[in-house]
Amino acid sequence: MLKLLHALIDPSLPLPAEEDEYRQMISQRRFFQVSSQLYYLLRRQNRLKEVPLFFSEALKADADRNLIRSLMIKGELDHLLQCFTEEKIEVIPFKGTIFAEKYFGSLSARGTTDIDILVKPHQIAQATNILQKLGFTSLVPYAPEHFHIVLQKKMPQLSTHVNVEVHWHFLRKGTSSLDMNTIWEGSSSLPGERYIRELSNFHTFYLICLHGWNHDLDNWKYFIDIIRLIEVFQPTLNYQELFAFAEQQKTYKRIAHTLMIVYHVFPELERLVPLPLPTDSELWWNKMDLLLSEDSKRTFRMMVKKIKQCGDYETWQQKWNYLRMTIFPDPVIMSATIGKNKSKLPRAVQYIFLFCHRLSGFMKSIPYIIKFRKKIR
Repeated sequence: MLKLLHALIDPSLPLPAEEDEYRQMISQRRFFQVSSQLYYLLRRQNRLKEVPLFFSEALKADADRNLIRSLMIKGELDHLLQCFTEEKIEVIPFKGTIFAEKYFGSLSARGTTDIDILVKPHQIAQATNILQKLGFTSLVPYAPEHFHIVLQKKMPQLSTHVNVEVHWHFLRKGTSSLDMNTIWEGSSSLPGERYIRELSNFHTFYLICLHGWNHDLDNWKYFIDIIRLIEVFQPTLNYQELFAFAEQQKTYKRIAHTLMIVYHVFPELERLVPLPLPTDSELWWNKMDLLLSEDSKRTFRMMVKKIKQCGDYETWQQKWNYLRMTIFPDPVIMSATIGKNKSKLPRAVQYIFLFCHRLSGFMKSIPYIIKFRKKIR
């Protein structure tokens, strides 16, 4: 996968030559999450004929499926935005279909599974009531200090459900000094709209970097998103301005380290926009993490990685809040990890099951890590 991505960033580099390399990519468990982006990049560069037919057909099939899903999600988004406008609720839709259309140029170019909207805190209850009237009736449980609520709606046409994440912030409470008023002030109204707004390019790039960090850069899609924005914003992207803003919001290390990792993996980006930081280390990131299952994310090994990431926080208070949430998870995450029945046991007993679960997952992941150590290139 990495060899293919290098060639797509720098067209002077050759694509992988062996068919087995493409079969390995298709077999990777999270291939479908980047297949639409790969199809978009290959098609944009007129290089689809340079890859095996079975690979291009697999990419196209995924892109077509994603287009159908994205069209339905966009329909839901348009409907809820219309309802918000009627109720005079200011809203900023971000990521998802909005991001795909604006920065990739097509709904089929980037997979999406949910709707993300930013609403001002005093209008959250009103927004939630509207969504419930639109059929988003199931409330997905999240930690109290989280920065959004999630409502769910069944979509029979897709044989699945769609989530709407209603944000009032971008980060957990106590982990930054991010002033959301700055985000709102930097946004602008969509043409012909009064209540529907869009993020500025500057804040979009800032958010996408934060989003990748929040997800541990554990999927190539986060790299592709950041790389695409670097390409689009190349004429105006100013890292000194970005770092100054991040430092003001006490998120500097998260932004800086995310970009240092991306540039370390893809040094070709230096020719687009040079990064004024050292890029000779992967820091806390490891390519093997892209192959781990969801269960493996809760292992002891991944907990050690999380502790390393603690250094990306700016203050001791931020570090403590992060460690507390990682080592001693809230009831919602605890329940998702050890099961609903065990989560009814006394708290001390829950922690025994939690650490047994993490240790068990770590032991189970060892053969998998050894098997695939040489395959992720």
